[in-house]
Amino acid sequence: MASKAELRRRKKTARTVTQTAPEVSGVPKQANATPQGRTARPTAERMEHGYWAMPAGPGKEFQPAVDLAADMVGWLHVTKQITTSQEQSARAWQELRERYIAELPEVQSYKSCLAGSVPGYDDGDGNPAVIAAYRRLERAMTLPQRREMLHVCDSGYKPTNIDTLRGALDAIGGA
Repeated sequence: MASKAELRRRKKTARTVTQTAPEVSGVPKQANATPQGRTARPTAERMEHGYWAMPAGPGKEFQPAVDLAADMVGWLHVTKQITTSQEQSARAWQELRERYIAELPEVQSYKSCLAGSVPGYDDGDGNPAVIAAYRRLERAMTLPQRREMLHVCDSGYKPTNIDTLRGALDAIGGA
């Protein structure tokens, strides 16, 4: 009988093996492709819940269908509650916030420098350009606008005040 640690290792190995797609004969597997090489389309049930851009033109059977309302920002744009420039501002903010969060140390694994271990130790100050750009966007917004941006663009919830969100997106676009 295997020990508990061995069972955990097997379970973890099985999980990572199923999550990674193996390469066949050195050729990477196409994402979302059927055995014939055509791109699999979403089911009819899935297509009822979204706004889909279907590919057109030559080679359309090899291109994926794209859900334009995959997140709250996309849904607000498709339903014409925010403009295209506001949607682009939201996407830019999401990208910058993701890079900003990546610069922060992992607090949950933080240990004191006196503990004598490496986790949590950061000998640098991060990327100052990313931090400065994010702080510049934060300064362009009021506190309620920042809260609404985090609520909608980061957490994916419906806006509590669409006018506050529009104001934040306009402030970011002008910053």
